[in-house]
Amino acid sequence: MPGVYSIREHETFRLNGRLGARDLEDLKAFARANQYDQQGRFRPVLQFDRRGGLRAANYVGIITTKRGTIVEILPKIDLLGKREPDDEETRSVFLQMLRRWRRLQAAARFPKSAIRAMRRFPMLDAFVRLFLDNLGLLVRGGLSRRYVRVQENLPYLRGRILFRDQIRENLIDRARFFVEHDELSINRPANRLIHSTLAKLKPVVRNEGNRQLLRNLEAAFVEVPRARDVHDDWRKHSVDRSMQHYRPVMRWVGLFLFNRGLTTWSGSHVNQSLLFPMEEVYEDFVTHSFRRHQHKFTVTSQGPQRPMACIGGKSVFQTKPDISLRDGDGCVRFILDAKWKRVGARVGDARHDLDQGDLYQMYFYGKRHRCKTVALVYPRSRRFTQELTYRFFDDLKLVCLPFDVARPDHGVSEALRLLKCS
Repeated sequence: MPGVYSIREHETFRLNGRLGARDLEDLKAFARANQYDQQGRFRPVLQFDRRGGLRAANYVGIITTKRGTIVEILPKIDLLGKREPDDEETRSVFLQMLRRWRRLQAAARFPKSAIRAMRRFPMLDAFVRLFLDNLGLLVRGGLSRRYVRVQENLPYLRGRILFRDQIRENLIDRARFFVEHDELSINRPANRLIHSTLAKLKPVVRNEGNRQLLRNLEAAFVEVPRARDVHDDWRKHSVDRSMQHYRPVMRWVGLFLFNRGLTTWSGSHVNQSLLFPMEEVYEDFVTHSFRRHQHKFTVTSQGPQRPMACIGGKSVFQTKPDISLRDGDGCVRFILDAKWKRVGARVGDARHDLDQGDLYQMYFYGKRHRCKTVALVYPRSRRFTQELTYRFFDDLKLVCLPFDVARPDHGVSEALRLLKCS
């Protein structure tokens, strides 16, 4: 059975016992087919270097190749105090961050209590366990049934006789009855989709506990056929009042069958992809952290929106700061922009790997919202542990803050201390 190939953001894919040449070619074809996002912006899911080699980009998650090899892309997180990368701790921190991502919250929730147990799993198995746990609760609550109209030839009378079919089928054998009746059946679109999801996951699950749990749950669907057309069944299925316990399960079904709720990647070169843009994941995690770990300021996400210009009396080009901190009077005190980039406070380098375009953006935010201080929030790393303070020519201050994603409460308190002291 093919194994799990783990790699981190921006690292190069290399052939070894777990990643074969055919896997690499499939990944390259997948990368070529997905160079642009759904808005037409150039945001490759995987990147090519100058020599034609393939490397991970800013998307984190799993890709399952046609051979069944699971490629696990982990975020590049510096766990301070540890010299060597720790996959388990990295996975745990990433799952904590992922709980707050806007699109995953809309698609499928998972409890914080499950993360410690799942950090030892490859990432796909972690998501599979969450799906199976939800499905176990559904099965214990009972599979939903519905009445379906059935026509069959029976040795006893049930429902109503179909006289035309009775004469055709039972003219000689009058001990049988061709009837039509309603039967309570579990053969409905939602159950067929769940069975199809179990069948899709069965070949790629690696954790033995997950494999056993999947087999046990599969037995509950032995009388349910798989979906012949998953897209048609997805359109037909609905979660009504009698099926509320199906809601979390169907969210995971949508993820595994269609990547519904995530960015959908095209191409026939891979079997499964669940990929998450780290820029969005990080932004949502920082926003949630400021909401949870401080109460002095009101936190606004993607706002307040104010026009940059007007034409013909109509406002255009709205500003959308990542995070705004408002005081008790409703005034914007600080504007923060979360950037999932690795910067470095190197001696003798006044730019410190900052993007000049980010400074233009923050300057405009500060002037438009009349702030005295704006901030870029970068993930803390070994190269970036101390804040950087820039002063624009008209006295507006820009503070670059290191945010410890493994300790968000500490990251928030340090950020507020530095902002107030700046």
